Formats: sequence, C-alpha cells, structure tokens
Amino acid sequence: MFVLMKPAHPATALSLRPVELDGLSGEPTYLDDLAFVRHVTPTPDGGLVVWLEAGDVEEPPLEDEAPARPADVELHGQGAPCAALTAHPRAQHVEMFVDGLGDPHCAPRGWWHARVWLRPAA
Repeated sequence: MFVLMKPAHPATALSLRPVELDGLSGEPTYLDDLAFVRHVTPTPDGGLVVWLEAGDVEEPPLEDEAPARPADVELHGQGAPCAALTAHPRAQHVEMFVDGLGDPHCAPRGWWHARVWLRPAA
C-alpha cells in the first residue's frame, strides 16, 4: 500500500534565469545590491553566472550625460544584454554597446559591454 503525503504548505519556488558574465570590474558589491540577483556562481574560466529572478525590471531614472570620472563598474558577456544587470538602485548613467553579430568562433551569440556610473552612497 502506498500513501501519498502532501506538505502542509505548498512550496513556491522562484523562477530564476542564468546570465553569463565574461567579466566584471569595479565596485565589488555591485551585484549584491541588484534587486533581482539571487545567486552568483563563479565559472572555471574566471567568469560568473548570475542567477536573476525572472520578472519585469524597473530601471532607475538615469542622467543623459556621463559624469566626468571613470565608470564605477564595467561588465561584459556573450549574447543579449540583460537590463536587470544595469538596473542598479544607485545608477546615475549607463552606457551599453551591443554587437549582435559577434564572431563565429569567439562569440557566436554576439556580445555586449556595459559601463555604469553610480551615485555616491548616502
């Protein structure tokens, strides 16, 4: 005889999607402060897999001009860029370059590069 037991409270799992970063430089806590990031896993080649909560991203209001200083964070990866990676609550200005064609051997899915300037911490 088999008895099927149900949990008292149904578990609700978050729907997560992985985004690969080939590189990230700048402020070390940048990914920790992103609202949609749930987990970050290093890859053997030095990159990162960022697990993002699926959902609509509300981007902060940005300034049109980049501040007269170097970007606080630079990140890049293959494929299409993900808005959740640049929607930082302190984002002041974001520049994004996307090459959708890429290279057949090095980046068959294309690649992107983002530079993010952050407002000073309050």
